[in-house]
Amino acid sequence: MKLITQPNSWSCTVAAAAMVFDCAIKEIIGVIGHDGSEVISPHLKVPGCYAGFHIQEIVDVAFYFGCSMTKIEAAPVGTVDGKNEHEITEWGLFSNGKVRFDFYMKQGNGLLVGKAREYWHALAWDHETWQLYDPRGRVYNLDDCKIDVSAFWLIKSL
Repeated sequence: MKLITQPNSWSCTVAAAAMVFDCAIKEIIGVIGHDGSEVISPHLKVPGCYAGFHIQEIVDVAFYFGCSMTKIEAAPVGTVDGKNEHEITEWGLFSNGKVRFDFYMKQGNGLLVGKAREYWHALAWDHETWQLYDPRGRVYNLDDCKIDVSAFWLIKSL
């Protein structure tokens, strides 16, 4: 995987996707149809004021490139009414949630997403080297990840 740095503070998702799909950011933006720069929340500081990119737009890009994306939640919860949640702790095939999450990360490249301070951040995952490619300009091991991981989006060819 080749490190691609994000051109601005709101484009980590398209930069991470470009790394996984081995293409230019402008190609991803071309498929999506906008550059994420529309100001939608002027009361928020940069980058929160911009539209940015939604992960579902990257799902569309994946399909366009002949791939699928599967969301693996880091800490899934169940709910029967949408209000009361319970943490899932029994995994059947796996001894615990971390073993389960690591299993899926070993299956292929993808996007790791989570909270970095107050805003969401996306990283590219290289399953062969077990390293994260951060669009902010760094490559590091999973153990050195400084975001509160929400999910891993596994990307596979169709």
